[in-house]
Amino acid sequence: MSDCEASVKTARRYYLGKRRKALEVQDNALADVWRAKQEAEPGQALALTFPHRSKLEALGYTTVEDLDGANQDELISAGLLRREAAAVLAALE
Repeated sequence: MSDCEASVKTARRYYLGKRRKALEVQDNALADVWRAKQEAEPGQALALTFPHRSKLEALGYTTVEDLDGANQDELISAGLLRREAAAVLAALE
């Protein structure tokens, strides 16, 4: 089970976890299906001033709901540096 799946609080997080899992096995077509499902769910977009917003968006975290329940290990595993992950989590508090 991925870190994201372990902390599923929203449908967006569930779909993001499935998307990340598909990318891990290089199944881009399946990842695109999960991405479409994730993006079809409503969510509050990250503020323009949110720390590392562009990097988060590139990693699939585009809304507050995508980050709801995320922890530092998950964000580092996704591609953030430790200090970036800490800044993201602090901004959510």
